[in-house]
Amino acid sequence: MPRAAAHPLLVCIAAVFSCAPLGSPAEVGEEPAPACPAPKVQQTEWRSVELVRIGIRLKMPKKYAEKHWAVTVGNPVVATFRASHAEDFTLQLDAPEGRPLGEHKVGRQNTYDGYTECPETISGRQAIIQSFREPHVIFMDRWYPAFAVHAVYDLSPGHILRFDGSAATRQGQEELLAIVRTLEFTR
Repeated sequence: MPRAAAHPLLVCIAAVFSCAPLGSPAEVGEEPAPACPAPKVQQTEWRSVELVRIGIRLKMPKKYAEKHWAVTVGNPVVATFRASHAEDFTLQLDAPEGRPLGEHKVGRQNTYDGYTECPETISGRQAIIQSFREPHVIFMDRWYPAFAVHAVYDLSPGHILRFDGSAATRQGQEELLAIVRTLEFTR
């Protein structure tokens, strides 16, 4: 590549990585929000979204937009929403073979900071919610630990719904913990 052509590429890459600040240095070392009890997050300005293929309705902040993937493998029943490159969540429908709900949660790693989990009933369905900091996930000028939220729901016999989300700040994590509790099952 000619030397002159490399400069616009570097500008584009720098712009992508400088658009979403991580916050103050205190947030970098901040403890994650606990999985339970539910955080007190204002939801009056949130929007409601129905995902017909998955069979759910949920509420989320307006900053989230659905991400449509150009390429998928197989025919997954999945929806991803992003607020920024460092703040997103994915819902995926799985059809596992006869394993209990607890075997579908994210396996706890000794590198997770502040790990908590709790069972909860959401819209009449059993769920397990997990919250922690996951190291070396967000890259800006160095690697940062993400604020992670995972949940699994017993959707219907033979179907599990998985929620996987991450945020750059504890406030973003608290929003994700509130989102997982807004699910309504439409079938």
